[in-house]
Amino acid sequence: MRLHLTAVLVATLLVPTTASTQSWSPAEREIIDLNQGCWDAWASHELPRIAATCNEHPDARSWWTPNAAPDKGWYATNVRRFMDAVGSKEVWIYWEINPISVRIFNGTALIHFWATQTVRGIDGEVKTTSQKQLNIWQRIDGRWTFIGGMAVPDPDSGR
Repeated sequence: MRLHLTAVLVATLLVPTTASTQSWSPAEREIIDLNQGCWDAWASHELPRIAATCNEHPDARSWWTPNAAPDKGWYATNVRRFMDAVGSKEVWIYWEINPISVRIFNGTALIHFWATQTVRGIDGEVKTTSQKQLNIWQRIDGRWTFIGGMAVPDPDSGR
């Protein structure tokens, strides 16, 4: 029994700490809030709000890993197509990011997080999906600007 209890305690200490138990500095919290605000803007389906909030650099690179390669300037080249495909078919009920790690090096910030969304399709079906994501931001002219990222769909979430 004592050995079993020790093994459980050691295993618990080896598991990475989740965001809900982490304490974030004000600078890290700013990056977390920036990312959540960007996802809230996407959920609104309001193109000007997305552009203003997410502040993507025109040369940014984003990679949805099921695609063959990263896309340049994802917002500028894909947002209308995305909204036409998804916007009229889904109501975003819930969208949340759960930060895992935030690192800030001088004027560059990296945030790793889980993104979870719940949508209701036009058929009334409610579906929840999630993805692992890395966003990279750089402070340009005093403002955080999205310069790149990568997203990996969670195979267990049906995406």
